[in-house]
Amino acid sequence: MAQNISVKWNFGGPTPPGGRRRRRNVHRQMTLDVDPRAAREAERVRRYFDDGYTSYYKYLGIIETGRWGVALLCRQKKREKPDREERWFVVKRIFDELMQDKLHKEIKILKRLRGAPHIVQVLAIDPDPFEALSRGALIMEYVENGTVGDIIYRMKEQVYPLPNRLLLRFFVCLLIGDPSPPGGEHDIVPILKLIDFGEALYDPNPYVTDMGVKTNIFHIGRLMRMLISLDTTWELPPGEVTMPVQGGGERAISTASASIAKPNHPNLDDGLRNLVMLCTAVKVEDRPSLDWLWDTLMNLIFTRTPAYYAQRNLPWAKLEEDGAIQDLIHYIVYHYGSTNDVGIEAGEMDGIE
Repeated sequence: MAQNISVKWNFGGPTPPGGRRRRRNVHRQMTLDVDPRAAREAERVRRYFDDGYTSYYKYLGIIETGRWGVALLCRQKKREKPDREERWFVVKRIFDELMQDKLHKEIKILKRLRGAPHIVQVLAIDPDPFEALSRGALIMEYVENGTVGDIIYRMKEQVYPLPNRLLLRFFVCLLIGDPSPPGGEHDIVPILKLIDFGEALYDPNPYVTDMGVKTNIFHIGRLMRMLISLDTTWELPPGEVTMPVQGGGERAISTASASIAKPNHPNLDDGLRNLVMLCTAVKVEDRPSLDWLWDTLMNLIFTRTPAYYAQRNLPWAKLEEDGAIQDLIHYIVYHYGSTNDVGIEAGEMDGIE
């Protein structure tokens, strides 16, 4: 049975003036059909804060429920003694002690990746109401403005596709966490942050094989295919497509993104199209190396200007202008109301290596 993908990407960065801050409405989105286990943990957190911590924290509501835990939105209140600034944070709690190892693994991974700009950050709160409990909690920053799944859901209402220059910058965000990447990754788009490592895996032989890298490249390509097609189906039947490959020349490749091959998506940049299809090649050996993928993507970032698309008379070339992209981002990320999106569906191969 399909389930919500466990590794999610959220849009971070401050909401611009006039933008809708959906975080303030999270507690209103709780419905009667909420998972009873999640409701139980939410009530416990509320009680923890009410029992001696009311001047420090406030529980606001359930953000999301997963297979083995729940994420809750909370607020640290502004105080003068001790000096504390107001901030929003997420408390992740597991449903039972049998899942404690998963929580510990996620905390360990996030601490290992601390400081990476595209990774949600672990936080420490003082005082910590969960410190003495048998089942602890993961405290992390709240990344507002919705998920990639939300963006796909909202774009389905539009008659135009996501601009190529926007897709290329999303690709960079997904590929590597460089705070100041060449080409201005965040000059016109918000930052993407990976927020859920509940099903993340380690490559057992990192010095022998690059299977972890190749698997991550496949997942990134699959997410790019979803952004291009606005189809969140996790597994699609592969198809054979003749395309340029790493090392030069062309040959037939079996790819899980055959749905975006020509003549589909006439507004799509052919360079981007080929990269996504290569990343989702069925055979591991057909997928590009990380270095080659990065170099090729950077070349596209530098050369694909608004003028480039205007000269090629693409159907939606006007959307490639900086102003048009910023207007689109403001609408679908910052000014859009709450959605009923159920997320991106995934199979058994959730997570990253």
